[in-house]
Amino acid sequence: MPRQVKVAVIGTGLAGLTAAYLLSNPDTQESDVEFEVHLFEKASTLGMDCSSISCHGDAWRVDVPMRSFQGGYYPQLIALYKRLGVAFREADFSYSFSLMTPPTPTQERQITATMIYNGSSGLRGLSMPSILDEPYRATKGRGCFVRAATRAWTIGLFVLVTMQIAVCYVRMLLFALPFWRGKNVESKTFGEWAEETVPRSVLARWTGVDVAWRDYTQTVLLPLFSAVCTAPGEDVLRHPVEEFLDYIWLTLGTHHYVVVHGVRDVVSKLTATARNIHLSSTISSITPDPQDPRLAAIHCHTPQGPITYTGFHHIIMATQATRAIPLLTSYRDSLNHNHSKLQAVQRQIECLEAFEYRDTVVVNHTDSTLLPDDPNDRRELNLICIDKEPRAACQEKLWSSTTVPSSYTMATHVLRRPQGYPIHLSVVYQTTNPIIPPREETVLSVAKLERAVVTVKSKAALKGLYREEGRRWWQCAGQGACRMGELQGAGRLSNVQGPGLWICGSYAYAGIPLLEGCVVSARTVVEKGVRKAEGVKTRHEPW
Repeated sequence: MPRQVKVAVIGTGLAGLTAAYLLSNPDTQESDVEFEVHLFEKASTLGMDCSSISCHGDAWRVDVPMRSFQGGYYPQLIALYKRLGVAFREADFSYSFSLMTPPTPTQERQITATMIYNGSSGLRGLSMPSILDEPYRATKGRGCFVRAATRAWTIGLFVLVTMQIAVCYVRMLLFALPFWRGKNVESKTFGEWAEETVPRSVLARWTGVDVAWRDYTQTVLLPLFSAVCTAPGEDVLRHPVEEFLDYIWLTLGTHHYVVVHGVRDVVSKLTATARNIHLSSTISSITPDPQDPRLAAIHCHTPQGPITYTGFHHIIMATQATRAIPLLTSYRDSLNHNHSKLQAVQRQIECLEAFEYRDTVVVNHTDSTLLPDDPNDRRELNLICIDKEPRAACQEKLWSSTTVPSSYTMATHVLRRPQGYPIHLSVVYQTTNPIIPPREETVLSVAKLERAVVTVKSKAALKGLYREEGRRWWQCAGQGACRMGELQGAGRLSNVQGPGLWICGSYAYAGIPLLEGCVVSARTVVEKGVRKAEGVKTRHEPW
């Protein structure tokens, strides 16, 4: 009869569901061990889909937050989806970059596009923003010569701007080459890198390339990564630049994808074999099992009252670092002061304290005024920042139920209607981090989420949870062989008495905290942590 090993997975985002799926799938392991997996979720629905909404009955399921992924940056996620049979399609988004001028006593609010990018890694080129075409439109009714001269001037100006952007784009790609990044790039921030890479030759100053590069990093790269990281501009400036360069290089020439049937299709496939799912179960503490101190007990608050689950050999923390800390603290405080596991748990807590999070607001609505003013400037993804000059006047606009401070980039996604969705119904927009509120009557849903943001300090702390080895000179972070950091398991692999305490999530992996980190960290914890501790061999690759 197989030996029963009981594992608790705390959190049902992609990391938790992936860990549970791997442990519940006996096809990939060979041993006499049977894992009994328990999933714990504080919400009433599984976490990966708990913020999503349905429009027009159940005709359209809108994922919250946006769940797109790109070929080069998400190899493990794509392989997992293929293994599960999750259908996904290409979605090579086009972008508009805009500046918002706040209202004044004499002028209404304006959102003006400054650059329109047509996607496909630049292969589709740029489009002319309407602001460059305004002088030509103003000559309507005047002579043919005036109109022709004005048209030539606007086209020439657009060509000049496009050439400047193209030069900066190529220059950015050269800097992104893994073997051409210079010294100390691992510890350099984006703000430091942007200033150090400004061309300073006489030719650069004479041709204006230095000004063009500064403008490119501030008006293109800064808002782009503010949107990718869902973080304010000041966090982007102090973000380690290596992660951004990796993202640029690995996504070059690849497609964007979205799942066809939404993330609930992913959830249903990952949980198809799950037997023990505890919803609406807020964990209050973790303690040694009173019947066997080598195991753990989990204490929950539920609608039915307090419940305690006992007998866990392993606990996988697949939740935010900020939520794992109090759980680990409760376990640490329940140990005797001379317990062999005390120091190991304390080191895990200190490691997790280095990770920072930022709140994110996602609003689904039907208000088109959160897009560029000119309909011709609108694209699938519309990134909007406050214009630098009047920004000081907007600092009093801080957090509200539907807005964030003006230092964030507001990203509005024009959602694609599913086939068969009624044409007469309004277009639905999903705005992440609104800096201006949509009209109240247009709001469909508001979700407040937390997102990890990388800092130089958290990047150093990550080595306690995840390490990389064998990376070649042409590779980016995450492309080498991965192994667990020394803090994983809290000494379980070193025969320290007590349950294995494992940590996974988007932040527990190299790079920007995204879906790929959830999958890789969960797989690493299962294969090189839980299974190894129980003497279970992985029979073959899971995907």
